[in-house]
Amino acid sequence: MIKIKLIETVYPAPDEDEDDYCPDGESSTSTETVGFRELVELMGEYSRPSCSHAVGATYEWLSQPDMEQDMFTGEYTERTLHYSHDNAPRMAKYWRLAMVKAGIVRS
Repeated sequence: MIKIKLIETVYPAPDEDEDDYCPDGESSTSTETVGFRELVELMGEYSRPSCSHAVGATYEWLSQPDMEQDMFTGEYTERTLHYSHDNAPRMAKYWRLAMVKAGIVRS
């Protein structure tokens, strides 16, 4: 079993006259323990890596391809998937293997 962190950040709606929209969002974090197969499935949903040439390192995280916008409030929600560093050191290899299985990095 692998510990992961799911972070959800909600950004306020931009003002109509705001040219430089770069607000601070409010984040909530949850930690879950998942099996390898479930991790690969999650990586299919969170398929955008944090860097352009991902190698499967534990400092890399994955985002959902598109941010969701609330139609009523205009707020944007971003969801990201992170390796939890509460894992035993030997678990790091499974993060990379899951990224390979999900097609995010090459073996």
